Amino acid sequence: MKAFEWIDRVKNARGIESDYAAAKALGVTKQAISTYRAKGSTLDENAAISVAKLLGIPPAGVVLDQAAERTKSPEIRATLLAEANRLCILC
Repeated sequence: MKAFEWIDRVKNARGIESDYAAAKALGVTKQAISTYRAKGSTLDENAAISVAKLLGIPPAGVVLDQAAERTKSPEIRATLLAEANRLCILC
C-alpha cells in the first residue's frame, strides 16, 4: 500500500480532514505528507509505527508493507506482503 493510502486510512479512521492535522497526529511535517502524495515515497519506520498506533493495528504489518513497497525484488516483496497479510493488516 502506498504511504498516502496509509495516511488516508488514518484520516478516515480518526475523522481528520486536513493533511496538516494528519501530519500533527503522525508527528511528521506537512511537507512530508506532501512528499508522500506527490512522489509516492514510503513511510519510514517511525512514521509507519505512528500510523499503526493510530489505527490500532500491529506496527510490524505497516513496517513490513512499507519495506515491500521499497524493495525491487519481486520475491522479497511477495514474502514481505505475505507476512503483512498474515498479521491481517491488508485483509
